[in-house]
Amino acid sequence: MVELAICLPLMAFLVGATLEACDLIFLRNTLATASYSGTLEVSRSGCTETSIRNQITQVLEAGKIKDYAITVTKSNGASFNAAVKGDLVRVQVAAISASNLRIGRFIPTSASTITVQAIAIR
Repeated sequence: MVELAICLPLMAFLVGATLEACDLIFLRNTLATASYSGTLEVSRSGCTETSIRNQITQVLEAGKIKDYAITVTKSNGASFNAAVKGDLVRVQVAAISASNLRIGRFIPTSASTITVQAIAIR
């Protein structure tokens, strides 16, 4: 019984931390997929900022990601509407990690925001 009293909390912590680490990995991969999906939309002729945001939102909603922010700008920070053919466009997707965890806060960095960006030529 003494072994169970010592090992059970440790095993519960390891299981919880493993699930949280998997959630964080899934979140980062979904954000990366969404940003790359946005860059594919950027490379299409006739795309608008709304169509890019819609494409990204579809991926994020399919992954059930909550509390996210989407930023679409030129690589120098100017508005996307000022981008012309041949300009670099930055697609940045960020999400609050604590809102997207199933269990709780086993890993101290889980209260941060995870940000992924991709750059494409318009």
